[in-house]
Amino acid sequence: MADKREDASNVMAFDALYTTNQIQKLKVLLPYIEPSMQKHLAVYIKYMELQYTINFTKRHDATLCGCGLSQPEKPDLRKLCKELSLYSTPEEIRQLEQIQNMLQTLETVQEMSQTMSAMQEIFPDMNMDSLFENPLSGTGPSGDAADGSEKPASPGSSMMDMLMHMLTPEQREMYEMFQQQPDGGQ
Repeated sequence: MADKREDASNVMAFDALYTTNQIQKLKVLLPYIEPSMQKHLAVYIKYMELQYTINFTKRHDATLCGCGLSQPEKPDLRKLCKELSLYSTPEEIRQLEQIQNMLQTLETVQEMSQTMSAMQEIFPDMNMDSLFENPLSGTGPSGDAADGSEKPASPGSSMMDMLMHMLTPEQREMYEMFQQQPDGGQ
């Protein structure tokens, strides 16, 4: 429960900023009001919040400190997806999880790219272009082509094979998708 409360802190901060104690007292009283009057009071509370918010924003030009756009560092998109899932339907949660998986895959590809750059610096004679010539082209672990004939191994193909085996099937699929893009790898 503490995690859920922590994840909802931005919502609570927003609610605290754009309301008054008087409005909060009305929210506390709402369940104790006669049921036929509750809907009228609920509308009145929202009206008061809207009115207060309009007046508050006219008086204060500052942005919310907790908002990602006002912070200089890059936002944590995976954390954002987690926070949004607290208020999402099961279908939306599934989509947010897909986004999180895609972000993880992109992060992994970026780490692989950095690793390859570091290897290029360490081994300047290694032909890095051969590492990306289609590592998933149907070669088996022995280097045999799909038709059974021997395929000559390029200097970096074993390294790329090793890196590709470190990826999950979903990550490999994402990598293939990026390689098929018109700008992919070129």
